[in-house]
Amino acid sequence: MLGWLLAADLRDPELLAAYARARELLLDYLRRTLPEFDWRLEADERRVYAPRGALDPVDLLELGVAEKLHRHWDYVLVVVPNELIPRHSPSALGVPSSALEAAVLSSARLGQGEELAERLAALALHLLGHLWGLDHAASGPMRPVSGPEELRLEPWPPEQLRELRQQLAEAAASRLEEERERWGALAFYWRTFSKDPHGVIESVLGYAPWRLPFYLGRLTAAAAVSVVYFLLTADAWELGAHLSWRAVWLLTLLALAAATAFIFSGQDLGRLGREQAWREQLARTRIVLLGTLALGILSLWTGLLALSLAGAWILPRSLLQSWMGLAPSAAHLLRYAVFTAAIGVLGAALGGNLEEEGEIKAELFFDEET
Repeated sequence: MLGWLLAADLRDPELLAAYARARELLLDYLRRTLPEFDWRLEADERRVYAPRGALDPVDLLELGVAEKLHRHWDYVLVVVPNELIPRHSPSALGVPSSALEAAVLSSARLGQGEELAERLAALALHLLGHLWGLDHAASGPMRPVSGPEELRLEPWPPEQLRELRQQLAEAAASRLEEERERWGALAFYWRTFSKDPHGVIESVLGYAPWRLPFYLGRLTAAAAVSVVYFLLTADAWELGAHLSWRAVWLLTLLALAAATAFIFSGQDLGRLGREQAWREQLARTRIVLLGTLALGILSLWTGLLALSLAGAWILPRSLLQSWMGLAPSAAHLLRYAVFTAAIGVLGAALGGNLEEEGEIKAELFFDEET
């Protein structure tokens, strides 16, 4: 079941007719191309926004996810006539989020009439391909889009069609909440992960979580400042040099877990809908977001470790000996670098919650800006 959600207070009859025509073209294409599936496309309206001015895709995705969960859709397309606010590109026609199983489409630059309808249907198909786990291809619906004029309904390449059939067959399987009504939290999340561990891990890695520190400036700056402070503080060297390896690694694990949990809860990343009942879709989304954030924090720790090692190596040995109260060895420097990197991760947790909420969500939600 696909959902088509109009999120703007649109009254233009010509534009509404083009949207209806786009839905017809999309549904007809899916039924002809993949007839083994029972395709249904349900349209609804949430006229939350005025049909003028640029809109943040993060807000639209969250609106779409809430409706998707409420109406038991498998995927949702949120459509607006407004421009979308881009973050890493000059402009954006659409934004898919495979983690949320939702996508946002803008018709602002797609023309009018039948041309608009076909381009909007082609854009919807491209974004759905991302939600279904497909990569870009040289031809077909997943061909990279550089402008509205390139949007056409084209046949799938044979290899992508085979992959798509496999992905959709897995998505069409019964949901966990349909098996029984009562679940324990840990059991439900474990069953959600174990049902498709490869798909979950693929989704997490698809977000390239190692890029998070580069895009979240406040988080990275807070971590770096913490590391530099501990590198230049005598009391910190005295403490860190006398910690055991067991204590240092335990502190590191606790810091990584605490920072991940602190940012996840502080940024409300787990609150994605108004449903309180168990939903496999919601559980999978939370697992993907938490995994992506955790790997991003681990990547930050790795960078801080390298920074700490470089800083410790540069400082004069005589100065370090006076601070530490013993002759510094390579093992001492490495242990202290691990210690300061863990402290830096805790500083990142504070910096992460100083980030604009939309910035972290955009990095975790967006597959691309089409």
